[in-house]
Amino acid sequence: MHSSGFYPVVEHTVRIEGQPVAIFDPMGKDTLLFHRSIADDAPSDGVQYVEQAKKWFDSIWSTVAAEAPL
Repeated sequence: MHSSGFYPVVEHTVRIEGQPVAIFDPMGKDTLLFHRSIADDAPSDGVQYVEQAKKWFDSIWSTVAAEAPL
């Protein structure tokens, strides 16, 4: 069996040598994990998986994504 999940990215400010520095932190503490198995009778978690994928994408889009130069 295997577990995986989406770690949303959140911007935080930390102090490094006394100076505030913005960092992007993958937050795994509250991440919903999906258990994977090869068995045919494994329960489907498709809806939750898609919801978590959308939340992860939104976290990336709103933090580290940037417009590409033309």
